[in-house]
Amino acid sequence: MKQTLMGNDAIALGLIHAGIDMVSGYPGTPSSEILANFQKYKHHFKLDAYAEWATNEKVGFEVAYAGAIAGKRTCATMKQVGLNVASDALMSAAYIGLKGAMLLVSADDPGFYSSQTEQDSRSFAKFARIPVLDPATPQEAYDMVKLGTKISHLFETVVMLRPVMRVCHAREICEVDEGLSVTPLEGNFERNVPRWGAVPPAGRFRQGLEQLERIEVIKAWNWKELIAPKVAALKGEKVLFLTSGTGDGYVREAVTEQAIKADVLKLDMPYPLPKTELEALFASYAKVVVFEESYPCIEEQLSSPKLYGKLTKHAHEIDEFSKAKVMETLANVGIVKKANPYQSPKFTGELPRRAPNMCPGCPHRDVHYAITDVFKKEHAICPSDIGCYTLGLNQGAIDTILCMGGSVSMASGFAVADPKKAVVATIGDSTFTHSGVAPLINAVYQNHRFVLVILDNSTTAMTGRQTTPERSNPAQVDIKRIVEGCGVACHEYFYEPELSKTIDFVRSLKTAYEKATGPVVAVVREFCVLDKEKVEGQLGRAFVEIDQDLCVECDWCITAFKCPPMHYDENGKMAIDPFLCAGCSSCLDVICPVDAFVEKEEV
Repeated sequence: MKQTLMGNDAIALGLIHAGIDMVSGYPGTPSSEILANFQKYKHHFKLDAYAEWATNEKVGFEVAYAGAIAGKRTCATMKQVGLNVASDALMSAAYIGLKGAMLLVSADDPGFYSSQTEQDSRSFAKFARIPVLDPATPQEAYDMVKLGTKISHLFETVVMLRPVMRVCHAREICEVDEGLSVTPLEGNFERNVPRWGAVPPAGRFRQGLEQLERIEVIKAWNWKELIAPKVAALKGEKVLFLTSGTGDGYVREAVTEQAIKADVLKLDMPYPLPKTELEALFASYAKVVVFEESYPCIEEQLSSPKLYGKLTKHAHEIDEFSKAKVMETLANVGIVKKANPYQSPKFTGELPRRAPNMCPGCPHRDVHYAITDVFKKEHAICPSDIGCYTLGLNQGAIDTILCMGGSVSMASGFAVADPKKAVVATIGDSTFTHSGVAPLINAVYQNHRFVLVILDNSTTAMTGRQTTPERSNPAQVDIKRIVEGCGVACHEYFYEPELSKTIDFVRSLKTAYEKATGPVVAVVREFCVLDKEKVEGQLGRAFVEIDQDLCVECDWCITAFKCPPMHYDENGKMAIDPFLCAGCSSCLDVICPVDAFVEKEEV
């Protein structure tokens, strides 16, 4: 049957049709919808399946992996930077293997659209020595879920599926199975200490040899089952293009539109590759050009003087694919002329980009403003973390961003390296439970002196408002109690839309910091403005306008507070867009030198 599916929806449906009934992971764009859509299909098909968010990617991987060694078909979902968190477990699992099947979905983000790095999960699969499938479209993503599950069970190994953002969030009419065609496996863990509990050196050395043998067998399978049928269909031109993932579509469009005489061979499993067979294929070609996104994963496995790609500096080395980049590569190799038909001659530079900004009415804005008002005047260092509060960059309230949980560890480092400056770190509730607890324990243990503000809105807002441990079970999982369990007192503030009260609370933290010998920790109980149930009755609901007779265009409000409705009108005066204003009324407390913000009269 045919359905119009977004890539992540296709992956979720593929999991159902592959017989996978145990999914765990952590949200992260562009992967977040996979588990959420699986939950939707689980209810639609009335399946007795497990599909829950874990506290972080490592936990999610380990939950799914335990299911796989117990004989079930399982899946762990995450984005490419989440794979870093799960890598410790993955590297060991790649040695040990499994009994059922396990698909590791690591969604990549070429172009840095919502990530701090542009790493290529295919290269991570190569590092871990597990096979990886690289879909180019939602249809291929659906098909490769089933293929990957089959490979995993056949070779008793974790298999990675690596969709990129343009696959995860693209839509396509897909041909999918009708109903349920695969019965989920029943879990039945069989005790085997020499395998599941293998310890170094002897146990892991043996598994390392088995891993190497397994990779060689998978290479042969890749050639026979996936590559050879495509090779048989090649036309025998003088130029060969090797493609993988989304690059395949751009290459085929360029070949068709420019009437380029070349064979195109798409490698569905870019690792492990049958090196001997592929290099023998090169003998009949004058040039072989590799198009892949974004690391030279394919190119690194092959060697030939006819090979052109990233390592030879002929293909782009950063950013996502486009037809323009394909044509640039072909020009560099000498297959087409330098002129690029996909580049407008009138285009002279990048279009201006919208600055990152929080939603109108977001409590994070008030907290960052208060921290800046109370601490920044004294040149405090303000490390932050991954989440909505990262957008405090736009207010000049943040100095560093590294990774999940990094704000707490970096606060410790700054406290040691530059003790003359105050250090004020911010982190969200989901990020704190993800990876902020361990560095806080370290800070308490080492008496590192800084302020940590945990912004608790009880949701994972930036990736789609997924549930957090605290929201799922508030009676048992409470951030204040976690902090106290780490051995430090926890200051608590229940947010109010009166900015002056938030400023007063931050001032109290400064007083505590001046007396402290270790970390000062606070949790600010907030709400996400997108969470209607929690916002109801909590926003000030006093809509505000600007008295333009008083306004002197000093820019303080849009440079320090930066709420999206604030803008200059056609007369060059500051104004508030009524369609964007959430009515939080916080701007009434903004330090305007002429008190130009006034409550709007009801009409």
